[in-house]
Amino acid sequence: MRQRAIGADDITLIAQVPLFSRLDQDRLASLCGRGTVRVFDNPTLLFSAGDPADGFFVMLAGRVHLSTLTAEGAEAVVTVVEAGETFAEAAMFGSGRFPVNAEAQPGAEVVRIERTPFDAALRDDPELAFYMLDALIARQHFMIAEISQLKSQSPARRLASYLLALLESGRWAGHGRLPHAKQVIASRIGIDPASLSRALRRLDAAGISCDGEEVIITDPDRLRAFCAGGAP
Repeated sequence: MRQRAIGADDITLIAQVPLFSRLDQDRLASLCGRGTVRVFDNPTLLFSAGDPADGFFVMLAGRVHLSTLTAEGAEAVVTVVEAGETFAEAAMFGSGRFPVNAEAQPGAEVVRIERTPFDAALRDDPELAFYMLDALIARQHFMIAEISQLKSQSPARRLASYLLALLESGRWAGHGRLPHAKQVIASRIGIDPASLSRALRRLDAAGISCDGEEVIITDPDRLRAFCAGGAP
């Protein structure tokens, strides 16, 4: 792991993160300006389940895997955090313990926001505290709406919507291997891995073809129409 000081470009990226998007540059600088960016060249454990949640994290680049252990002791990745997202703030504000393991992947750049100075900033600036509360509530509402939408969709439409979102966000080129393991994608959209494989095979008429591990969006317009509720 390497470290570097937070620069102006980093502050600009952090300002686009939903949790901080309503803050002005002065408040952002007071919260993050004295921190450091951790740059990872190899897989590195950030924290383990049960560790004290004495800070939270902002992703500037790359990925972090959040995982748990199954009853058999195997690692199960439950989600992947990517650039522009935060993680572990709920644990810091809530139980005070991390509920999962977090492992930074090669190429990840992460800012850790320490709890003690963050709490002090909230006490000194009540308006900042209200901004943070509003952002956390908005995120919770978004997640509830997303879960409700997922439950109303078939596995095939859930998968199609997820792949379209990857394409339109630039996180995947729309052809080649998927950016995450099928187990991770299945967990993300709320289906089991076997259902994901079946759903993928059914999406040919919706503009997606697959050949082994290779997946190709052959017709983005047809895929958008299917995701909007049209027939495949």
